[in-house]
Amino acid sequence: MAEHENGASPEIPQGALSKAAEAEEVQVPDFLANPQRTDIFLIAMLFVIFVFGIVLIPLRAWLLNHPWAYTLLVGGYTSSVLGGANASVGDGPWWGYWLCTLVGALKFMPFYYWMGRRWGMDFIDLSTQYTPRVQRLARRALASRRAQVFTSCLVPVGYCPGPIPTSIVNGLLGFLRQRAWLTALLNICSLLAVNGVFIALGWTFGTEVLAVVQLINKYLLWFTLALIGLAFFQAWRGAKKNGK
Repeated sequence: MAEHENGASPEIPQGALSKAAEAEEVQVPDFLANPQRTDIFLIAMLFVIFVFGIVLIPLRAWLLNHPWAYTLLVGGYTSSVLGGANASVGDGPWWGYWLCTLVGALKFMPFYYWMGRRWGMDFIDLSTQYTPRVQRLARRALASRRAQVFTSCLVPVGYCPGPIPTSIVNGLLGFLRQRAWLTALLNICSLLAVNGVFIALGWTFGTEVLAVVQLINKYLLWFTLALIGLAFFQAWRGAKKNGK
């Protein structure tokens, strides 16, 4: 092996040093590196939640014409407006849609709470790594003097249109060890309050809302199929590049 002049060690490029430092900083969460039975179950639930969200994408056009299924499967503010609009023309009682949104919106809430309680900041960081704004908000909530109160105030905001996901909020409450029954009660009350407003809006502007739905139905299915086709094309092109 050739020796370097003056006994100096070989010079290492700065880029290599930075990459090595980044590699050392990347740590696999313990629940992924050494999963126990509970961890495996929760990881499986994450996969179920992901698949459920993917399956719903092509069903959006169908759900617009089936408001009861929409409230039971999704339960968000859009389904609430649609439910209120259909109730205004005699297609079921408004309170039926209102209560059905509880099932749609809260079906996965216990699992997010459980993940936050069991996995702590590993779950929060993993869920917010691509959303810096939400990550900063989560850390601000944890740094607050009254972290549970601050985070609890985010629950109703999470059910409103906006960038704050209820999955992260409930995960934070689990991490903060807030009582499960209190978290559930807070979610139920917040959801009923927010969706009650949107059902009232749907009831008030029922005819106009249903007219817009009919217009959307003409194009939404084709638009959804185009998005799915684009996603498959991008995945195929990425796999082809990696193969080279």
